Amino acid sequence: MKFHAISAVTLIFLLITLYPIISNAQPASQKKEVALLGTFHFAGSNDMVSMNIEGLNSPERQREIEALSVNLAAMKPDKVILEYPYGKSKLDSLYGEYLKGNHQLSINERQQLGFRIAKMLGHEHIYVADHPMDIAFGPLMEYLQESNKTSILDSLVKDAQELMSSWEAVYKKGSVSDLLSEMNTPESDNENKNIYLEVFNRIGGSENNIGVTVVSKWWERNFIIMKNIDLITEPGERALVIFGQGHTAILKDFYGSRKDVKLLDIQEYLR
Repeated sequence: MKFHAISAVTLIFLLITLYPIISNAQPASQKKEVALLGTFHFAGSNDMVSMNIEGLNSPERQREIEALSVNLAAMKPDKVILEYPYGKSKLDSLYGEYLKGNHQLSINERQQLGFRIAKMLGHEHIYVADHPMDIAFGPLMEYLQESNKTSILDSLVKDAQELMSSWEAVYKKGSVSDLLSEMNTPESDNENKNIYLEVFNRIGGSENNIGVTVVSKWWERNFIIMKNIDLITEPGERALVIFGQGHTAILKDFYGSRKDVKLLDIQEYLR
């Protein structure tokens, strides 16, 4: 029997040609379902620009978070996946202590939402999928300073502050659910992505590709997060993924393009 070698190009062509047939042949009942909730960091962050959200531990806001958790639990996810390094067990151990009554929820979205929802559903574990990595912001900042182009960053910060202020106004006039609903609109997702596509990607011009490096590293991080989510979930399972809105804005594009996964509309559970 003779075996003929297949070139890499031919193999790639066959995979691209056959993949739609294979993915469409998968029964709908066996497709994974993923809901992506983009959040702000309840406890604040070290980002260049962040929202000033106060009073999350007040009785009123705690009632809102509890009600939001009930609504999100209504989708009945099989797994709750949170923004914490993949493979690390510390958060799951803390969740175990919470189930035993030995831990009081701190003011961060992983616990205020993730722990609450998982407990409501009787889950024994929570899951984590993040992949922290260096995305070359340092070299980008050095380039802007050395080339006297820091005005690009100043303009970006100004625009980001205006967006954050508009979100803060939604929170002050409404509820936590109202704020998260606004943050998860296609318009808000595009605002976030376009910071990278319209601003960072152009930095460097013909001199270098430092801006492209930042953008590609940020997308790489989110590709790895998607891979981790895929490793955590099984066919036929439904997952609720709670991550920062900067991640979910991109992850929605990834999952929305896939034929082997059904992307659920998170807005149905925020109102």
